[in-house]
Amino acid sequence: MIAEYANPNLQSFAEVLLAKVNAGDFVAGVVGQNVILEGMAFSVFEMLQAMNSQWNPKFARTLAGTIADERRHVGFGENRIGALIRQYPEKKAEVERMQKEMSFHMLAAFANQLRDPNTAREADRITARVEGRTPEDQPVATWQGAAIGDLSTDEIESLLSDTVLKEFKTRLGRVGIEYQTPDRP
Repeated sequence: MIAEYANPNLQSFAEVLLAKVNAGDFVAGVVGQNVILEGMAFSVFEMLQAMNSQWNPKFARTLAGTIADERRHVGFGENRIGALIRQYPEKKAEVERMQKEMSFHMLAAFANQLRDPNTAREADRITARVEGRTPEDQPVATWQGAAIGDLSTDEIESLLSDTVLKEFKTRLGRVGIEYQTPDRP
């Protein structure tokens, strides 16, 4: 079922992390889980919250709680990783390679989803059904200073990708890991 329905890029993303976990690599596992995965989720949920704040406030409130939870997870990761990197400096290069690989798979998943023509049509259909309105009647949601409803899916992909990668760079820098720029799909 997973192979049929899951985004293959997210499967690859998960496989990189699970390989580290299965190998017992606690340092890489914490970075992968609490900085890369949780950091990606944090930004995606923030964007979804902004998109839903006016036309689906109950869902937006649910997302607010989820974002607070993700913020705690990322904070735990930052606190723990700094100490681990100081304790195991030989892990740094391996963790940096993993971050670059996981980031590529994340960007590919965003591209795969947002470049799919069915994505925009489905979003429009759901919006109209929920509120009984056409997409043109929806209030404009803003995130990261951009009116999301006015952006093309390519622009949304770029905004989301750039936001997540900027967060990775900041968080990794705080714990002494040099951010590695991934290739763009």
